[in-house]
Amino acid sequence: MIKYEYQILRYVHDQTSGEFVNVGIVIYEHKSKFLKAKVLNKFSRISNFFEELNGYFLLNTLKHFQKEIECISKDFSFFNSSEFLTLKESPSLKSITNKILLDDDSGISLTDVQFGLDVELDSAFNDLYERLVDKYNSDVNKEVHTDSHAWTKIYKTYFDKYGITPKLKDHTVKTHNDHIKFDKAWKNGVWNCYQSLAFDLKKEDSVKNKVYKWSGIIKELQSSNEKMNLYFLTTSPKESKQLNNFIKHTLTQKNSEVNVTIVTEDEAEQFASKVKIAIEKSILGN
Repeated sequence: MIKYEYQILRYVHDQTSGEFVNVGIVIYEHKSKFLKAKVLNKFSRISNFFEELNGYFLLNTLKHFQKEIECISKDFSFFNSSEFLTLKESPSLKSITNKILLDDDSGISLTDVQFGLDVELDSAFNDLYERLVDKYNSDVNKEVHTDSHAWTKIYKTYFDKYGITPKLKDHTVKTHNDHIKFDKAWKNGVWNCYQSLAFDLKKEDSVKNKVYKWSGIIKELQSSNEKMNLYFLTTSPKESKQLNNFIKHTLTQKNSEVNVTIVTEDEAEQFASKVKIAIEKSILGN
């Protein structure tokens, strides 16, 4: 059996929500110098997840990464450079990819290095890509369940209808340990922040993990010195009263710092109408 290293390339659409999609794979075996990468090459495959993105820029970044891996694979004299002379052993996969993928605003990141065993490296590579990238994309593309989709396809329609969207702006909350940004907010004494959350996911565990994550974010927001109203614009799990109750019970909070309200898709237009009235009253009051 041959032991190899691999990393998954991910496009992280929103750092706050943590939404991501696997967009590529890179594999390395140092003894045979087997180094190979494969990335998504169609804009539609990515835009099915997140409509509001610069897909062409993203694809160019992915293509650049794959091309660099191919160049290094063809010419391992790259590792004779002074940067690697101090290494006692062959470079690790992480030392290779760190030279290619720099921290920027593209949203592309690599997972930690993972290890696998197989009798044949090409087979291992093809299996990883199909299982972690291709199949993953195909399953999700059948039904889009993302936070951005919940906003674009449901709530934005009514926010546009009532003239709310142009009045929203970015707002960043400074907490004890972090800065948490909301891209849809307005202020009438306190900040009113809106975060779309898709809970109509296929797996119950996925829903619960998302709820627990946002429960932690709410606790972090409570460490801020500013008061705020946080509205979750949600899509609900289908035919699961118990799961809906879990979401509401876990996330709905009312305290002196953060007042959390959950809005469902059935309430979208009525909620947008109320927001319009509140904004108009706030303008008249000023």
